Amino acid sequence: MRISRTRNRTTTVVIGILAASLAFAGCSGGTTPQSSPSQATVDDGFPVSIDTAYGEITVPEKPDRILVLSTTYLELLPYLDEAPLASPDDDESIAQWSPWLVGTDRGEVDGELIDSDYLISPEAVAAWDPDLILTDIWNADEVLYAQLSQIAPTYVGIDTDTNTSWQNHLAALAELTGHDPAVVDEVEAEFSAELAAGAASVPGLAGASFQVAALGGDEQLWLTEYANAPLLALGLTPGEGQPTNGEEGASAPTYSQENVDQLTADVLFIATEHRDPQGAWRTALEADPRVAELPSSENGTLVYLTGPQWSAVNGGTPVSVLWWLDQILPVLEDSALNQDGQ
Repeated sequence: MRISRTRNRTTTVVIGILAASLAFAGCSGGTTPQSSPSQATVDDGFPVSIDTAYGEITVPEKPDRILVLSTTYLELLPYLDEAPLASPDDDESIAQWSPWLVGTDRGEVDGELIDSDYLISPEAVAAWDPDLILTDIWNADEVLYAQLSQIAPTYVGIDTDTNTSWQNHLAALAELTGHDPAVVDEVEAEFSAELAAGAASVPGLAGASFQVAALGGDEQLWLTEYANAPLLALGLTPGEGQPTNGEEGASAPTYSQENVDQLTADVLFIATEHRDPQGAWRTALEADPRVAELPSSENGTLVYLTGPQWSAVNGGTPVSVLWWLDQILPVLEDSALNQDGQ
């Protein structure tokens, strides 16, 4: 099994937790994970029942018509040698929102699966006659879940706060499709090795502080735990106010443009494009002389994240996170902070 990623993939600007103990990534071609022959199928293990966010689901026999309504599962199914029957996002949407999935098997593309209000259409889902539906609680409430469950067993994740880890997702998918959940350990081992190679490329950043600030709906930059784990794996440490988990993130500090000078970490990531696609916020920040005086600006480690880069670490999997690292590592490698610290 090889977790791979592509350096310098072109991205389109738009709107994205990993185990903190994992270390950081090296470079290889492509973004689609390769399956392992050790992932033996256990066809005689059915029916299979697992507990999920909306209760227990049972899959009576090995599914071969898997309908995917969330891109997370497109990233994980290849680890199991499983392919989707259909999914809703066309090539343009994938290239714009999830470029790490370019080239990944998405099955047949059916834009009718998601209606004009961005809601799942049970009628379109039923037309595919699936025997397993994969979606998330963020796009399927319990009423819709009940409708989908009348069509086929429907998996929505394990945790009720939408933060089911990729490890738990992969373990659940393995069980539901008749594979050994030990595949999670194999993927984690590969992921850890990739991450460690990346950490070795930025030795000068060891111990440096970081903050990750994202534009919120209240027109404030708020510190977020997204990307926390991979940055810890790089050897960085949380800066002032930087949350390390979701609970801390809920009460993390916020910053208006007037107090942006308080973002004093050695390494600073700012994500605004997901809420400001025209770039007014970024333009204002880049023109602010106080921003030019921030430690991160002087270090060459102030990174404005594009929409896809932000999306990639918002509940990311190894596929999206390693793609993200390929985007940001060249900046960190070339920074004065890295060069001076070697």
